[in-house]
Amino acid sequence: MKTPESTSCPVARTAHVIGDEWVMLVLRELFRGPQRFDDLQKRSGAATNILTNRLKRLMEAGLVTKKLYQERPQRYIYKLTPAGLGLFPVLMELARYGLQWLPSDKPPPDRLRHKDCGRITLPGQTCSECGGRIVLGNVELADDA
Repeated sequence: MKTPESTSCPVARTAHVIGDEWVMLVLRELFRGPQRFDDLQKRSGAATNILTNRLKRLMEAGLVTKKLYQERPQRYIYKLTPAGLGLFPVLMELARYGLQWLPSDKPPPDRLRHKDCGRITLPGQTCSECGGRIVLGNVELADDA
């Protein structure tokens, strides 16, 4: 059996790195901006050992970096690299798919505002209201409920 690194299939290589529920939740939180470990743990709901493991995997894959912000005890802030930021469309499509095909009785925890038109949009590649492109720089979490 081939290892994911030795296969020519880009889907297999990508799935090997990000094909895990906890990885996706950590990435979701990091798209909010740089995060401390404790904040990532609280927002993702991951146990300490799981979060430690997934952050290590993401750092080894070059998707996340960490920077020391406190010496004693040592504390780090985690941030997406350009390669990690490149996963934004993937997360948008996963969110869109979940809304369409895996409905819930509860509303989604976050709402997106498309800055170009100012309206609340469904996640995806295009704004559900104006049809404009959705990219990381032109959406924000809506602060009005």
